[in-house]
Amino acid sequence: MNNYYRTILDGKIKKGLADAKSAIEMKHPYLTGRLREIVLQELIQPMLNNNYSMGNGKIIDYKGVLSGEIDICIYSKNLHPPIFFSSNDKIGLFPIESVLNTIEVKSEFNFTNVKEAFKKFNQLDKELIITAGFHDEKDDVVPTYFIKPHYSLFTFDTRLKNYRPKKILEIYSKIDKNWEHNPLIANICIANKGWLCNTSKGWIHKSFDEVNIINEEIIGFLSTLVNDLPRIEFSRGNPRIGYYLFDPLDLDKLINGKFINKPWGDGEFIFKNSF
Repeated sequence: MNNYYRTILDGKIKKGLADAKSAIEMKHPYLTGRLREIVLQELIQPMLNNNYSMGNGKIIDYKGVLSGEIDICIYSKNLHPPIFFSSNDKIGLFPIESVLNTIEVKSEFNFTNVKEAFKKFNQLDKELIITAGFHDEKDDVVPTYFIKPHYSLFTFDTRLKNYRPKKILEIYSKIDKNWEHNPLIANICIANKGWLCNTSKGWIHKSFDEVNIINEEIIGFLSTLVNDLPRIEFSRGNPRIGYYLFDPLDLDKLINGKFINKPWGDGEFIFKNSF
């Protein structure tokens, strides 16, 4: 552990939380929400190397299926590029093959907000398809294990009295039946309260350090976001943008000196997120 590094990060966190508080005092629904997202982005960005970046908008797959609007997408710059509608605000469409982590940002942790985030992530997880990133010497698709985007929730407050991590999981368990061993949202942070993360060792927790006034919970949340990015990216292989641009079955093939359209017959090239 490097105390110098931690002190610098904790200072940025405290400034970010102060900025978020100022945004809330504006009492403008859209601006308040957008400013909170920007605050969190400014905390994450310095921890990303040049392979990764962020934006907000919708995630899309090769068949054109769209997710709901995601507050923050962390994506790989080595995979498919996003299509930005605004380069300044980084608002755009993100091919799912490039998306490594998604974050919903809420003003407070409560049942309604968690359920809303879960519904959005669940649609993304169930409906959007990731294309193959590995092909053999004949250019055929190789079935491969890949890691889906991770789903995270960050909230700036909670109205719960006497914060207890067990109570947070109790609320979440009412929404996600797989909450204990395979939760959809595995990274939850409540600023100035605590951080919960589901790992291979089960749920772990870190509280805000009230004695030394250190945001241990946000440090843990940010660390988890960044730690897993290379592993998720590696599992994606080398996906091909061609699957987004044309139908690989709708081609002409040279047979006996003539080009025949789709000699293999009509059909649809389909990927599935399962084996």
